[in-house]
Amino acid sequence: MAESAQASEERFSRVTPRDTALIAWQFQKGYVAELTERRYRRMFHGGKRILDVGCGVGAAAAWADGADYVGIDLSEAWVHQGCDEPDRSLAVASVVSLPFPDECFDRVVCSGMLHHLPAFRVPEALKEMARVLKQGGEIAIVEPNPCNPYARLLAYIRPAERGILHVGPRQIRRAIAAVPDVQVDCFAYDHAAFWPTHLTFYLRRWSWLTGRLMTRMFLRWHTAMSWLTPRPLRACTFWRLRK
Repeated sequence: MAESAQASEERFSRVTPRDTALIAWQFQKGYVAELTERRYRRMFHGGKRILDVGCGVGAAAAWADGADYVGIDLSEAWVHQGCDEPDRSLAVASVVSLPFPDECFDRVVCSGMLHHLPAFRVPEALKEMARVLKQGGEIAIVEPNPCNPYARLLAYIRPAERGILHVGPRQIRRAIAAVPDVQVDCFAYDHAAFWPTHLTFYLRRWSWLTGRLMTRMFLRWHTAMSWLTPRPLRACTFWRLRK
């Protein structure tokens, strides 16, 4: 297991041009960026001092609405790039060993990161997030739903996404139960996109797909698909934990 954890950390300490392009697509282009903004605003939930775990370049700071935004990531390249922006404070660190004192944030957010940890590390990560969270504060988590057909397929065909299989609702609830200081305040199934972001990424150079008209059409289609898809089969799970 120790080797698995080390391999995971080494993989995500590196960044490739494709990684950079995917981040830019998710945060800047068309309907995908609109949905990303909605997700982070829901996670930030009026926080005044926010820790973003697995922040990449810290692009989500754009939606912090003046809050004190702090991010950590394993990638020195991403952190170095993000530190050039004036609205964020970033550090290279692991979620299982956060370099912050106890109870110093009122919001901790974690989007699509837990499934990249070995399963035995997930409770450790939650305990560390709870440690740095103030009393009355919130942890917001978004993870792929392994009951979603595409997410499950992705877990089987891409080794880097295999951890999707151990972040289902039951597994996350068990991990939360191991953290004595927090309780589930909100749980929901959600859609990240009506078709997978990794597929739309390959169309990012087709500028008409990201125009205002197409963005509105895609968002309406996304809303319709969200209503039609049974909740347990939606693409993501959303959690809000309170300390």
